Amino acid sequence: MSEGVHAMQRSTVRQGRSRGMTLVEFLIGAVVLVVAIVSLLGLSVGQAGLNEHARNLSWAISDASRVMEELRRLNSGAACAAPTVTPQGVATWNEWLAGPGGGKSLEAAGLPAQSLEFVALSSAGGPDPLQMTVAICWRHRNRVFGECVWNGTALVPQQGANGFPNDGVVQSQAMVATEMTCRL
Repeated sequence: MSEGVHAMQRSTVRQGRSRGMTLVEFLIGAVVLVVAIVSLLGLSVGQAGLNEHARNLSWAISDASRVMEELRRLNSGAACAAPTVTPQGVATWNEWLAGPGGGKSLEAAGLPAQSLEFVALSSAGGPDPLQMTVAICWRHRNRVFGECVWNGTALVPQQGANGFPNDGVVQSQAMVATEMTCRL
C-alpha cells in the first residue's frame, strides 16, 4: 500500500507542477511577432507613397486648372476676335506658371530637384471654337507621370512616329480639356 500512496503523491506532484515555455515555442512566437511588425511597416511605407502621389496629382490638377482659367481670361472681352492659346508676356505656359504670382505647385513644394513639372497645351479643331487641352507632366523620384520623357535636364513631350505626341495631345493624369471661344 505504501507503494500506491507514493505513486499517488508523484502523480499529484506532476499535475500540480507548471510546465514552462520551451525554446521552440518562444521562437515560434517571436517569428509570428516579427512577421506582423514587418507587414505593418510595409503597409505604412506603401500608404506614405500613395499619399505623396495623391498630393502631387492634386497639385498638378490645380496647376492645369490655373492655366485653363488664364486661357479663359485671355479669351474674354470685346477685344477678343478669335480664341488664342498664347500666354501674354512670356514665351510658354511653363514660364507663365512659374512666373510671379503663380509658381508651379510641385516645384514650389520645395522639391525642385526631385519634382519637375511641364505644362503641355494642345489645341485642335477650327478657329472658333478651339479645342484646348492642358496637361501637366511631372517627374518625381526618377519616375515620369504623364506622356512626357526626361531628357536628362528637362521634361519634354514624348515624340510619336510623326514627331508629335500621340494625336498632338499630351495625355496625363492631370489634364483639363474644353472648347474655347471668345466670351463677352
